[in-house]
Amino acid sequence: MDFNEHFANLVKVNSSLNHGVAGHYRQSGLTFLDTPAIVGITGACENVDTLFKIQNRLDLPLFFTQTGQLSLEQALQSFPGVFTVIHSARDEEKEDKRHLRQFRLTEEEFDCSLVGMTRKSYDENKMFEELLKHIQKAVQAMIKSVLTENAEMLKKVYKRDIKKLEKTVYSNFLRIEYSEAIELLNKVTNYKLSFGDDLKSEHEAKIVEIMNKDNGELPVFITKYPKEIKFFNMKVANNNPKIVLSADLILPYAGEATGSAVREHNFQKLNDRLLTSNMYRLHIQRGGKYTDFKWYLNIIQKKMTKPHAGYGIGNERVLQYIFGEEDIRNVSLFSLLNRQTGDWSTEKYGQAPIISTVKKHVLISIGQKDKKALLPHIKQISKRDDFIIYATEKTHKFLREYNINSSLVFKISQIGQKPNIGDLLDRRGFDLIINIPTNKNRKASKEFTDGKLIRKGAKDLGITLITSVTAAKEVMNNFCLKN
Repeated sequence: MDFNEHFANLVKVNSSLNHGVAGHYRQSGLTFLDTPAIVGITGACENVDTLFKIQNRLDLPLFFTQTGQLSLEQALQSFPGVFTVIHSARDEEKEDKRHLRQFRLTEEEFDCSLVGMTRKSYDENKMFEELLKHIQKAVQAMIKSVLTENAEMLKKVYKRDIKKLEKTVYSNFLRIEYSEAIELLNKVTNYKLSFGDDLKSEHEAKIVEIMNKDNGELPVFITKYPKEIKFFNMKVANNNPKIVLSADLILPYAGEATGSAVREHNFQKLNDRLLTSNMYRLHIQRGGKYTDFKWYLNIIQKKMTKPHAGYGIGNERVLQYIFGEEDIRNVSLFSLLNRQTGDWSTEKYGQAPIISTVKKHVLISIGQKDKKALLPHIKQISKRDDFIIYATEKTHKFLREYNINSSLVFKISQIGQKPNIGDLLDRRGFDLIINIPTNKNRKASKEFTDGKLIRKGAKDLGITLITSVTAAKEVMNNFCLKN
């Protein structure tokens, strides 16, 4: 099909989809909320390795958001129900038939008051049922609006079976619990899955096929996943501590289109889940802190929101289902536009430094006498936007006394304290290390041991290392003379 014709058709269908679900939310009493596009770690879903990092003048750990979920939960301090539509970003190595780097995500959060419950009368199972109803109605509103305005085009141009889509609009979606899905797959296929395995796209597609008898195309809810493979704030079921009250909606052609859950409103349980989650472990390993989540934990601890639930719908996955399209890139406006712009072309690999400031990461770990000698020179490089200074505890405090900003890092011997120089060395986190030996006659000292390890690490990794005051002065002076 001609590119321009398909693009125009997709724009029309996408417009109908958004118009339909927005009208449905307003009729349901929800309030639209714009959520931040640039966020901290709490803007991640589960995989922190797919966050797009954003360079900024303050060198803060900021990312393009993957979900507006926690922002919507914040808004429940003021409203019983809210929704948003965001650009979700995933730093995928490449786009393929199932994965996009950027897509639209429609999200809703609602509290128990919207379904006639109070904190005192709260029933988590009733809340879970309401959650599934909310998802079904939202997806049906999307599809109904598209059919109202585009049914003939879908039928004639794309040969889509409109009757199957109409059945989806007026039928309840199918359901199966995760544990039952594992048993079913092992029974009718050669898969050898165990409880706790994450279902892959092929597993989900098979479940949809098995559940849809007579060649039907109804969406399928897979519910109540193991807690270990889901986001930390999904509520663990009171009657089964192995599972969370979660549901993924699986669509024919598209696969997983919706992730959802009742949220944990018990602070102690929430805190424990966070601390034992894989996401938190990775965050700490990368230099993050517990306090990065403190604002959210405070909201729950102080009961500033009522018990609530929510979900996110991947718009392009719904479009896949509507068009009957196997390749998600063909229903992504962003991917189609990129075919002309070539913004993601690998031919441009390595060009980012040409049009952006390349920052130098400098570790300074020196004794008191050397601190005073190098102070004027450190002041000079601290004024430059293209340098980030890292300093060990005593050096960090010394520099702060002179209003010089530095990022605190802990010595290799300070095991368990993050960010640790050892971890940063392993990740080649420094471009230059200034570490001048002290206590030369006390080889057994802790300070000497740390210094030796730093210098060995620099040497092994090929990082520029300066071990004398004279050389440090000269290098920093040269930096300041360069434009």
